[in-house]
Amino acid sequence: MQKFEESTLRVLIIDHYDSYTKNILQLFQARNDPYSPRWEPVIIRYDEYSWREFTTSVLPEFDAIILSPGPGRPDREADFGFNSRLIREADVPILGICLGHQGIGASLGAKIVHAPSIKHGQVSQIQHDGSSLFKGLPQTISGVQYNSLVLDPNTIPSDLVVSAWTSCETDASEKVLMGLRHCEKPIYGVQWHPESICSTYGHEIMENFRSIVMNFWNLDPDRLRRRASRLSQTHVLREIGSETIITSKTSHSSEKEAEYRSQVLTTKNAYSVMSVDLDGDLLPEIVFDSLIKNSSQNGEAWLDSAKNRDQHSRYSYLASGIFSLSYSTRSKTVTLFRDGAPKSPISLNVSFWQWFNTFQEEIRCNTQYKPHEEQDHHNKATLQVGFIGYFGYEMKRESLAGYCWSPSDSSAKQAHPDAQFLFAQNVLRFDHQEKKWRLYGLVRLGDSDPIASYTKFESPIVQNKQQLDAYIRSAKALFNSPIFPRKVSETLPKFLSADSMNHYISSISRVRSAIKEGESYEMTLTTEFRAQLNGHDPFNLYRGLRERNPAPYSAFMNFPATEVTILSSSPERFISISGQGAVEMKPIKGTVAVSKNPEQDALQKHHLATDVKELAENLMIVDLIRNDLHGISHASSIKVPKLMQVESYETVHQLVTTIQSQVRPGVGAVQAIQSVFPPGSMTGAPKLRSVQILDTLEQKERGIYSGCLGYFCVSGATDQSVIIRTVVRTGNDLNIGAGGAITWLSNAQKEWEEVLIKARAVADIEIVQRRADSLDPFIRE
Repeated sequence: MQKFEESTLRVLIIDHYDSYTKNILQLFQARNDPYSPRWEPVIIRYDEYSWREFTTSVLPEFDAIILSPGPGRPDREADFGFNSRLIREADVPILGICLGHQGIGASLGAKIVHAPSIKHGQVSQIQHDGSSLFKGLPQTISGVQYNSLVLDPNTIPSDLVVSAWTSCETDASEKVLMGLRHCEKPIYGVQWHPESICSTYGHEIMENFRSIVMNFWNLDPDRLRRRASRLSQTHVLREIGSETIITSKTSHSSEKEAEYRSQVLTTKNAYSVMSVDLDGDLLPEIVFDSLIKNSSQNGEAWLDSAKNRDQHSRYSYLASGIFSLSYSTRSKTVTLFRDGAPKSPISLNVSFWQWFNTFQEEIRCNTQYKPHEEQDHHNKATLQVGFIGYFGYEMKRESLAGYCWSPSDSSAKQAHPDAQFLFAQNVLRFDHQEKKWRLYGLVRLGDSDPIASYTKFESPIVQNKQQLDAYIRSAKALFNSPIFPRKVSETLPKFLSADSMNHYISSISRVRSAIKEGESYEMTLTTEFRAQLNGHDPFNLYRGLRERNPAPYSAFMNFPATEVTILSSSPERFISISGQGAVEMKPIKGTVAVSKNPEQDALQKHHLATDVKELAENLMIVDLIRNDLHGISHASSIKVPKLMQVESYETVHQLVTTIQSQVRPGVGAVQAIQSVFPPGSMTGAPKLRSVQILDTLEQKERGIYSGCLGYFCVSGATDQSVIIRTVVRTGNDLNIGAGGAITWLSNAQKEWEEVLIKARAVADIEIVQRRADSLDPFIRE
């Protein structure tokens, strides 16, 4: 009898635009048996092919199908596509997870109903019948649920068997259906998410599915021969990395990007990074005020570790720009500024992410930098010289796969660029641990200046060695000066809420309704608070902010040409990537105020660390980020060394997780940010569907708030914070954004109070009361 002798099992994962699908890839990592075939996974989206294309060109290439989780309902074609037909007609093993599991039941006649207890990011105790998918597992295992809907057990057709269940919280005698299998076909479903970081025995379940797939092919010699014949020629698929494989339809844009980059990138070692230590222990704010502030019309930045006792706050960076650039998603144009004057806009036929990534890589490939700097600091990201700036939240228009919008969707005038960066050829770095200063400078090694070539500036942009020496002399003169500007800090004005409490609470109700219908697991609903600058110096206001709410990722950025200033006291790292590709992300979900009473404060910290709702919020984002990192990292490199631990700041305690991975070779820093943007802690999950719903609820652009800010070093390193606890100044207008993650467990009043805690960490807040409260919640007067 012919046996399965291939070295790989080709499994097709059909993704329903979920934010956890790629985590399934980690379940393929367990087996070390060299004599058993390894999984070769391929991911496509459910709406990528017509049924005819799929059955003729795609399906014949695979040994098994996994139907992913996702938002919506499987009995709605817009959410599930042709998968109901696939379940009924395909002669191939199928494993359905969450939505896929529900789809198996619904396709064969079962009804979809609301779960007796809606659970998202919560761990349930799952029992099973010990059949093939659960062979060798303990009778009870832990499974993370992300579902509002379930299959009605009273409508399960005779050709399906219930294989797993859990007890209903409100009635222990009632069993909630958690798994099923087909009586005759190799079709299996599980309602929970075995790929979640807090689920147990996910690898073992996938190993059992591997055995099911191999047995399916081995039991029928004719079927096995047909398989060998059809796999003799592969023409549809292309591999990206070693785990995530995508179809040629999806990969076309990637091929276009690779071709674009190959035409632009050069390697000439046109630049070199030099450095010198500066004697003195001046405070960074004195150095910024004396040497950086108002020194350049191209922008100035202070990446400020205001909470310098924090372990993440070792360095502060101060710099001004030799040029700056801004980008608008509406017009798809880049504007370059030099000495405050704009050049003719550059119209892009690729995304800004792609254009900027190529620019950053062009500089990296042409620069001799100091790799030992990061090696000396445990492979952590550090800045020598490079770009400093922000990506606003609306850059999701070009980063989020499947997101659709039109520039005519909003009639509001764009207040500020969607992305803006200055290029710093000189950077002053203060080491808070060693109390030492170092100056980094980028110099041209000859006549070649690729930055000038890329930007089409007429004269050389980057300084030569003599110009750097002159800058070093001016810096040393400052450090030797006995006279410094008088420190002046100002208190931010009182901010007025854009929405009333009733309006925000009404929006929470709409979010929970969407969650109940299975449209989302969690959504981060936001609002804003407004004030006027009225002649205040933004830098002095920032000084007041850093005294009021010191944070490890504080920042002051000023772009005079566009009248945009950012005053940030963010506690949250979005992502850091070292020059050697080591990735770290630190999502925050769960916040309580610091109490002046020590006993009460300890109680609040304990409550935060054990509260089911807060833990669920954090877990949902952790699983989302793990999924996002698969776009830039091998599955085997993604780790969670610190899961849901309390970190304390000046005014709040927060629940924080640390996630780490290693970037795949060839992935640029900007490209990596694009892959995980916007920050999952500011969207919810699934990311795409949640963002689309939030757009309709918030009915305004978030702007810079909810995006990220930081640097891109010439080494390829980057460190970005989430833009929260931040004042954005545009002209005379000041704005603070604040929000919270809404889940089914949310208490609307407490969610509103959490928003105020976050906003009041930045400034004093006044809440408006409007006549519109009693009318439609979207009416604002």
